[in-house]
Amino acid sequence: MSESAHVSDADAASFQSQVIDASHRVPVLVDFWAEWCAPCRVLAPVLEKLANEFQGRFLVVKINTDQEQEIAHQFGIRSLPTVKLFKDGAVVDEFLGAQPESQVRALLERCVPRRSDEARTQASVLRDQGQLTQARAVLEEAHAGDPDNHRVTPDLANVLLDLGERDLARDLLDALPSSVNSETQTRIATGRLMFAELAATSPSVDELQRAIEVDPRDLESRYLLGAIHMDRGEYEAALDEFMEILRTDRAFNDDAGRKALLSVFDMLGHDHPLVGRYRARMSSLLY
Repeated sequence: MSESAHVSDADAASFQSQVIDASHRVPVLVDFWAEWCAPCRVLAPVLEKLANEFQGRFLVVKINTDQEQEIAHQFGIRSLPTVKLFKDGAVVDEFLGAQPESQVRALLERCVPRRSDEARTQASVLRDQGQLTQARAVLEEAHAGDPDNHRVTPDLANVLLDLGERDLARDLLDALPSSVNSETQTRIATGRLMFAELAATSPSVDELQRAIEVDPRDLESRYLLGAIHMDRGEYEAALDEFMEILRTDRAFNDDAGRKALLSVFDMLGHDHPLVGRYRARMSSLLY
């Protein structure tokens, strides 16, 4: 039995309260183990160390599979150790074997709320209310206090872009590790920055429209016009320009039309009515 307040043993009688019910409050990491299992003895101190470090932001519950065979059978345990992460009453992640601390930590970072995430929620409300300066202050404090929470950075970059602070937004996004570049929130902020920077250095809308009237195949002017529309929040007009680029020349600027469409889809979210319509049109052109 561990001496940690964040690590406990459970049996069939207590599994509901210690795992299922508790996982509605904080994530619960369930360690299926046995006395004879050498890798289990390697993993146990790793889990306890992390549980103490996270100070109750997740719990470890240990299930001795020799004593609790019914639970082991219920969850299909076939090798030890098996670790399952429960959140809101369901398994959301798992791993097999004695993983190194870095791997376990990576799983927890994905699933366990951080204190700085509360600031993200607060800043989101402030941003929706148009209180951009206050949202910025909240996120800057969170970023300074927890610089390794890379979910804060895109949020702060978006608020800076709202405020016209493109250089600061770029500095933040450039400092992110490459491992998070593919995450949706990072892609959204990076896409917004790209469109904002293009719009800031582009000819005027009138000039671009005249250029397109003279030569409808002037795809560079179409691309810049789409960027300006995006920067102004004129999403359908932007989508029309990028779709025309894709229709005219898929190879333009290294597939820029398709990439811009995907960037807009990310920003709007997959439930937005424009996304469904234009995604179907894009697919018909590509396939």
